[in-house]
Amino acid sequence: MTLFSSRLGGTIRSATLAASLAGMAALAPSPAAAQLTPQQEWAAHPNLARAVREMDQALHVLQQTPDDFGGNKNAAMRDLQAGIISLKRAIFYRLRMDDAAIQAWGLYR
Repeated sequence: MTLFSSRLGGTIRSATLAASLAGMAALAPSPAAAQLTPQQEWAAHPNLARAVREMDQALHVLQQTPDDFGGNKNAAMRDLQAGIISLKRAIFYRLRMDDAAIQAWGLYR
C-alpha cells in the first residue's frame, strides 16, 4: 500500500462516514416536527379533514338505511372505513401515530 492509496482510503472512509451521519440526521425528526400535535395537523389540512368528516357522515347514512343498494352496501361501508383510516394516516403521518391512536382520534376536534 502506498502513501497515496492510504490517504485515499482514509478520505473515502471519512467521506462515507460523513455521508452516513448526514443521512441519519436527515431521518431524525426535526424539533419542529416533534412539537406538532394532532390538532395542528388536522387544522393544517382542512380539505382532507373535511373529506374524512364527509366520508364518516356517508358511512353513518349507509348504516342507518335499510336499502342494501343492490348488494353493494357492505362493500361501500367497508371502503368508506378504509378511506377514513387512509386519510387519517396521511394527515397524521408526521406524528408517527399508530393505528389505534389514529382510530381513537375523533373527527370533530
